[in-house]
Order: sequence, then C-alpha cells, then structure tokens
Amino acid sequence: MEPGYWRLVAAGEPFRLLFPLGAGIGVFGVLLWPLFIWNFTAVYPGQIHARIMIEGFLTSFVIGFLGTAFPRLLGVPRLTIFETLGLALALGGIAWLHFIQETLWGDILFFLTLSGFVVILGLRFLMRKDMPPPSFVLVAMGLGCALCGAGLLIIAQVAPSVLPIWLIVVGRPLLFQGFLLLPIMGIGAFLLPRFFGRPSRQNFPESLTLPPGWKMSALFALSCGVIVIGSFFIEAVGEIRWAMALRAAGVLAYFVREIPFHRTNPGGGSLGLRIALLSIPLGYGLMAVWPEHMTSFLHVVFITGFSLLTFIVASRVILGHSGQSHRFSEPLLSLRLLTALIVFAMLTRVTADWLPEIRMTHYAYAALAWVAGILVWAVAILPGIFQPDSES
Repeated sequence: MEPGYWRLVAAGEPFRLLFPLGAGIGVFGVLLWPLFIWNFTAVYPGQIHARIMIEGFLTSFVIGFLGTAFPRLLGVPRLTIFETLGLALALGGIAWLHFIQETLWGDILFFLTLSGFVVILGLRFLMRKDMPPPSFVLVAMGLGCALCGAGLLIIAQVAPSVLPIWLIVVGRPLLFQGFLLLPIMGIGAFLLPRFFGRPSRQNFPESLTLPPGWKMSALFALSCGVIVIGSFFIEAVGEIRWAMALRAAGVLAYFVREIPFHRTNPGGGSLGLRIALLSIPLGYGLMAVWPEHMTSFLHVVFITGFSLLTFIVASRVILGHSGQSHRFSEPLLSLRLLTALIVFAMLTRVTADWLPEIRMTHYAYAALAWVAGILVWAVAILPGIFQPDSES
C-alpha cells in the first residue's frame, strides 16, 4: 500500500486498518459454511464460525470505531501505529486459532487483546479533557460482558468443575450478545440520531465535571443495560421466554427514547438502519414467542441486526473521514444493495430450519448472499480508507 495510507493509520485512525481486516475475517468466517456443505472441508463450522464472527469480525469493527472515536471525544492522544498494528495482528491471530480449532487459545488471545484495548482506552480516559457521552456507560458494560463471558468460557474449557453449570452457561450470551448489543445501544444513542438529521440527547457541553442532565441520561442507559444483562442470567436458568421478552423490552425502550429511527430521511443508509435497529428487538421478541426456534431467530439479531448495522455505521465513518460526508445523505445504490443482500441472507438462513431436506444448501446460499453484500460494500465504500479527510 502507498505510504500515504500508513500515515493516515499512524495519525490515530485505526478504522482504516481494522475495518478492512474485519470485513476480510467476516467473509472468511462465513465462507466456512459453503466450503463444508459442498465438501471442500470436513470440519463442521458450528463453533468455529461463531467465534470467528464474534471475536474476529465484529471485534475488529468495535475496536476500529472506538479506537478512532474515543480519543477524539475525550481530547486525548490518539492510538499509535504500534497499538493499531498490535491489535490488528492479534485479531488476525484470533481468527486463525479458531480456524485451526485451537478454541481455548483463541479465546485466551481474545481475552488478552480486549483487555489490552480496555487498558489503552482507560489510560486515555485518565487524561481526558471532556466527559464521554452518558450512553457510553453501555459501551463499558459491553466490554465488561465480553471479558466476563470470555473468562467464563476459558474456565469452562480448562476446569469445568470449578464453576456451577448455570454460571458457565451465562458466559456464552455475555460474550456473543452482550458484548455487541450494549455498545450498539450506547454508540447508537450518540451517533445514529444525526444519521436521521436529528439532534442527539447525548450531546452535552464540554466539561471535566458532570454537566446537568448527564447523570439522569447515564442512569437510564445503566438501567436498560442491567435489564439486558439480567436477562442473560434468567436465560441461563432456563426461563427463555421471560429472558427474551425482557431483553427485547430493554433494547426497544432504549432505542425508542434515544434514536429517532421512525423519522423520515432520504439517505442511502436510512432504510438499512431502520431494518437493523428493528431487527434486534424483533429477533428477541420472536424468540420469546417461539423459544424452540431460538437458534434460527438469533440470526435475525446477528445478520440483519448486528452485521447490517455494523456495515452502515462503518460506511458513515469511512465517508466522514475521507471528505465524503455529503454522500451519506444521498441515495446510495451500494448501501441499498448491501441491505437487500443481507436481508435475503437472513431470510434464507432463518427459513432453512423449516426446510430440513434442503436446509444445508440454504445455509450455503445464505452465506454467499451475505458475502455478496460485503463485496458490494468493499468495492463501493471501502476505498475511502485510502483517502484523507482533506480531499473530497
């Protein structure tokens, strides 16, 4: 790559390296399904796919976004090139370890990587010149969920008899859902209203002390976060209906109050944003009604919820940091194609479980549709990582 690109990364914009890395890891993790189904490999993707997608793909975007935005919000030094490269190498290593079925070492490396990133952010927080948005309480809770969940899963592999079964069981939703769900709520409340042309409730005057209204906003975020985390423990003791209903209510209450996704906006990503935001409480609501189909309906949350929202927010970040912010308010064919293909992938994956005779081939088609959407995004949006903000 040309030297200019690395200067941009070194200037404290880790998204320019971690977003394409995350997209590549995601495509790799999803393609494991058609490779298995069409007999290119004998390894069943199950847990390999899940861990690559959570600990590799989505974590790359979480770290890329927070590593870029958090120092700017606090007015502190940005991530160095060495910190960014270290995180990138670790994320690639996590995906590789899971691919070669070294699950324990993959989980350990993930735990160490995320712990290191939390330390990086924590040290900068101590140097802050401003308070973070109150919704970032949920971001901190999400990172805590990831570390607790990964820690529990590591213990379950090393010494399963040390912990009660219900505590081991709760580790999985803490990592696989809480880690992503809570930051989506927190970052979404701060960032997404402007996508719809509306003011954010999270904007407060610059201050090292808590400005008026900050505590109440943070308390509401904390309450919704506690509801979500509490639902993981309820699920772990077998009360799936109540757990999913509570989770859906907590997420929906926060979205309705903080994110005006019901407002009209002609931008290219607005439809995708609405679908993504609605898919999360919808998926949990469906699981509350039909808990016997929980695995199927989780893909409503993961595919059209987490992954679609990730790529649309990443698109706004890339366009905003490459002097192309105006494009996001225009009808973007690439984002509409991305949305259509990811929705198709979700519908194909979910309905596959009701079609046992062709279920596995539907898994493969769903994977290929998702990959096609990401390739559209990569061609149309991703080149912006090479373009500095001063150019339009």
